[in-house]
Amino acid sequence: MLLAFAFFILYIYSMKIAKLLSLALVIALIFSSCKKDPNPIDEEHVHNHENTNDVVVNITNVADNQIIQLSSDVPFTASTPKYINANNDTFSVSILKYYISNIKLKRPNGSYYVVPETYFLINAADTINTCKFVLKDIPVENYIAMEFIVGVDSTRNCSGAQTGALDPLNDMFWSWNQGYIFFKCEGYTSSAPHWGISNLSYHIGGFIPPFNLIRWANVPFTSTSLNVDQDHVSTIYLKANLLEAFRNQNVIDFSVSPAVTGGPVAKQLANNYSNMFVLSAIKH
Repeated sequence: MLLAFAFFILYIYSMKIAKLLSLALVIALIFSSCKKDPNPIDEEHVHNHENTNDVVVNITNVADNQIIQLSSDVPFTASTPKYINANNDTFSVSILKYYISNIKLKRPNGSYYVVPETYFLINAADTINTCKFVLKDIPVENYIAMEFIVGVDSTRNCSGAQTGALDPLNDMFWSWNQGYIFFKCEGYTSSAPHWGISNLSYHIGGFIPPFNLIRWANVPFTSTSLNVDQDHVSTIYLKANLLEAFRNQNVIDFSVSPAVTGGPVAKQLANNYSNMFVLSAIKH
């Protein structure tokens, strides 16, 4: 009888312990569900990427304060649009084409949003179709700078013939060298012999050391940040100053180097043309 009573008491006690444990578990679950996200920044990051809008980029090719106008005049005439470089060489421009690729937008915290599949061929002869392009589905955020390659990355250089901006029919691909021309500028200069033809020719490209000419351009948004919002499409206005390609960091002498496709002068030009781009305005 005493043994049965003892088992009964033990049973009641164990049931109370089980109830207490169950109650404690319920309370713990309630508190855990009310607890703040341990990483609210990541949560906000994910949320922002669910909301996007397009951003338009508009590029104007200039020579300091002059808009570049193309001319095939050889030699100059009185009406030929002419420009003067830092070496005091007078020249005209008949062709101006270059690639912009691998665009990324910088956030205030120093991280980047990398825009996927951005390969654009800027052609001064076709300002309507090539000097204005759209970055699709940019996350709703603020950005303080824009960075991009002037040229084409090594992966796409090794991918053979492609389409769109990278189509060889754009006359920016060396079939004999299996790679892209990153920057092409042709024209006429009175500083070099011409023999009745254009005598200024810069075809810059290549990604193999020691003449890897892939260069990054950095455009800080100093006057105002880029505020991507779902309610409106923002436009970034850039100026590409061709004279910077011939003076900053290296002054190019047209009488000495009027035609360049490789070597040390090509490297100097690549270092220069990465500095061509400045922000003109951002409109929301």
